[in-house]
Amino acid sequence: MMRLVFRADAGLAIGTGHVMRCLTLARVMAARGHDCRFVSRDLPGNLNRQIAAEFPLTVLPAPGPGFRPAPGTPAHAGWAGVDWQQDAAQTDTAVTGGGIDWLVLDHYGFDHRWQSVLRSTGCRVMVLDDLADRLHDCDLLLDQNLGRSGGDYDALLPARAERLIGPHWALLRPEFAAARPAALARRGGALRRVLLTMGGIDRDDATGRVLSVLAGLPSAQGLDVSVVMGAAAPHLARVRSLAAALPFPCTVVAGVSDMADRMSRADLAIGAAGGTSWERCVLGLPVLVAVLAQNQQDGAAALVAAGAALPLGDPLDAGLRGRLDHALRRLADPAVLAALADRAAALCDGSGAERVAAALEQPLGIRPATMADAETVWRWRAALPPDQFRAGGNPSQADHLGWFARALQDPQRLLLMAGSAGPMAQLRLDLGGGAAVVSILLAPEARGRGLGRRLLAALEPLARSRGLTCLRAEVAPLNSASMALFAAAGYARDPDLDGFAQFTRRLGPGSSPLQSNGPGRTSGTKEPGP
Repeated sequence: MMRLVFRADAGLAIGTGHVMRCLTLARVMAARGHDCRFVSRDLPGNLNRQIAAEFPLTVLPAPGPGFRPAPGTPAHAGWAGVDWQQDAAQTDTAVTGGGIDWLVLDHYGFDHRWQSVLRSTGCRVMVLDDLADRLHDCDLLLDQNLGRSGGDYDALLPARAERLIGPHWALLRPEFAAARPAALARRGGALRRVLLTMGGIDRDDATGRVLSVLAGLPSAQGLDVSVVMGAAAPHLARVRSLAAALPFPCTVVAGVSDMADRMSRADLAIGAAGGTSWERCVLGLPVLVAVLAQNQQDGAAALVAAGAALPLGDPLDAGLRGRLDHALRRLADPAVLAALADRAAALCDGSGAERVAAALEQPLGIRPATMADAETVWRWRAALPPDQFRAGGNPSQADHLGWFARALQDPQRLLLMAGSAGPMAQLRLDLGGGAAVVSILLAPEARGRGLGRRLLAALEPLARSRGLTCLRAEVAPLNSASMALFAAAGYARDPDLDGFAQFTRRLGPGSSPLQSNGPGRTSGTKEPGP
């Protein structure tokens, strides 16, 4: 059993999404037998009562008036309500003596300085981020956003940090994956039921603005609109009053627990970019995606570029009426609606929380290989069919040990081992001409656990730090698992060569990973080793 502490806030400025996705991960970890608890500040609009109903909670004191973040702190440092040193000290006090294995931080207001203080207590740190705008001192980082690449964090993370990037890792409650088959089966009809949700707080009343515009659009007549808001939303009463006067059916509910069912029954969503985007995608629900804050712009643009959404823009600007009318007229064509649904469903399957839980339970722990690993690797290879290897056949132990010794000394070959609690995989890069050929050999007991995708992702920042521009792989045609792995990891299929399938992964630009030199200190130099 592991012990985890989640540090996340909800409030009128922050919204509810950070706490909600942490609750999702905590529920999964608790179901797997781990001890989870929360630390959250007393802010206006918080969800502390909801957290405390499920998990032990330490409430940090409400901030005093007039807080101004110091120069050089993150762009969202004001959300914390106190300076980072005070918050780190209070969080440290809350977790001291607890034997914590993981501190999970989901807060835009804190960076590597806060994280270094907590890491110095002996726990690992996981960070949930969406912005890639500040330095981190962590062991695991999750950015579940579409359009984000691992290279966006090359200059922001220590070399040891594993990255979980993209909607494959999205933290969603299990009911969304459970509802997926039935929801996808009903897609393809005409547009009638619309689900409008602008987040749990909707501080600026984007919901009311959209309803007011819909009321005067001929293209909205005949729709049946359902509005979902948070129980603490400041404009809830006004929205209810507005809905009662609309010329089409409109219901308003708050604090619901059946969002998967509501999304499944809807034909279209009107909502903001953010974590809810992946809930909609799992269920194949098309969306008119709104941008309520600057940090949602990239996510909204990526959804539109993927063909999973139509742009709504800022609901508070003067162009809303024209954009909303144009979109509804397009969506009157069932073929347009169906195409959006198909592309949305292809982006996320809803199993990300279980995958993240497995990453917490089994850190990769990548390190350089040594001769002490040679015999272990030989046994792993001997357990596989010989036709999976270009050389064919399995070498004798003596031949393998000789090859391993030469490979460790070869400057054009890099051998790595993965497994923080014992070896579970060997990784190899054969270098040449600004590229490298990748191979992964898993321990028999490690197969089928989803480790391959994590290992391939971990190789990319290492490759970029060495100036490589692409990675290649070749796979025996009967090795269907490896074929699927490289395709899922973004490798493009090339023409076969000598009976082996060829794959290529182009690497975007990136800079060398940061080295962590201890609490509060980072530099731009690469760590020794891989």
